[in-house]
Amino acid sequence: MGKTMRAAVPDGNGSVGIVTVPVPEPGADEVLVRVEAAGMNRADLLHANGKYAQAMRGASAADTAGMEFAGTVVAVGRDADPGLLGTGVMAMFPGAYAEYAAVPAALLLPAPCSLSPRECAALPMGLLTEFDALRSLARLGEGERVLVTGAASGVGLIGVQLAKLLGAGFVAAATRDPRNDALLTELGADVVPHDVAELPGLPGIDVVIDHVGGAWCEALAPVLADSARVVSVGRLGGRRAMLDLTAFSAKRATLMGTTWKTRGVAEVAACVRAVRAAGVTGVRAVIAGSHALSDITTAYRTLASERAAGKLLIIPQRTEEV
Repeated sequence: MGKTMRAAVPDGNGSVGIVTVPVPEPGADEVLVRVEAAGMNRADLLHANGKYAQAMRGASAADTAGMEFAGTVVAVGRDADPGLLGTGVMAMFPGAYAEYAAVPAALLLPAPCSLSPRECAALPMGLLTEFDALRSLARLGEGERVLVTGAASGVGLIGVQLAKLLGAGFVAAATRDPRNDALLTELGADVVPHDVAELPGLPGIDVVIDHVGGAWCEALAPVLADSARVVSVGRLGGRRAMLDLTAFSAKRATLMGTTWKTRGVAEVAACVRAVRAAGVTGVRAVIAGSHALSDITTAYRTLASERAAGKLLIIPQRTEEV
C-alpha cells in the first residue's frame, strides 16, 4: 500500500474528476478499508452538484464521492478491534469512490462469505435504509401487507426482499417497466402494479415504503388499511404531492419521512446494530452494471440516465478495473 491513492472528487457543479490524494489514516475508532467495489446511488448526483451534505461526513471523506462500499480491512485505529484486520466488510459511509476509505468501526457490516465484494457493495445502503423504514419506523408486523414503490431501484429491490424476510404476508412491488416483473416476482413480490390506476385493486395496505413520491404518494389513501404507516424514503417522481388529508385521517394513517443526510454516526451505528441483531440473511444483490474508477464521468452519465433494475458499481482498484 502506497501513501497516495486515486479518489473521485466532485466540483460542486455537476462534474466529478479523479485526483491523487493521501491515503487516509484511520482515527482511533476507525478502520482503513481497501475498497474493492462501491455502489452508486441517486444521491451521488446531488452531491456532485453540492446539494447533498451529510451529517456523518468525516474529515477524511470531506470531498470524496460515494456512499457505500465493500472491501478488506487493512489497518485499524488505536481503539478499534485488531481482529478486524484482513476481514471482508461492507459499510454505508461517505468517501466510497476511492482506492481506500477510513470508516468508523461501528458502521461495519460483515461481508457474507457467500457473496463477492461486488455483490456486497450493492447492499449496505439498501439494507440499512429499508430495514430502518420497515422495522424501526413502520414497525412492520407479522403477516401485514406491504407496498414498495420504485421497487426496481437498487434500494427498492432490497425493500421487496426485506419485507418478506421480516414477516410480510403480502408484498406489492410497483414499477413502471413490465420488464422488471419477473425479477420482482422472483424476489418475493406477490403482485407488480405498473401505474397508480392499478393501486385500487390492491388489498388494504398496512405499510408503504415510498421511493417515488409525487403522483404515487397522492394515490395512496384509497388503498391504505386502517392505521397504515407510510414511509417516504425517496422522491424519484417528485418532491411535492397533493394529499387528501381527510382520506388519510379517515384511515388514521401515519405519514413519516426519513433520510440519512441529517443523521450522524451514532444514529447510523444504532441502525447497523439493529440489522446485525436481526440476523438478516439471504438478501440478493442485483447488479445492473459496473464502471472503472477511471471512467467515473461515464458512470455518472449512466447513473443519471439508467433505468435498468439494480445497482451500478464503481470498481476503484486498477487491477480490477472493467
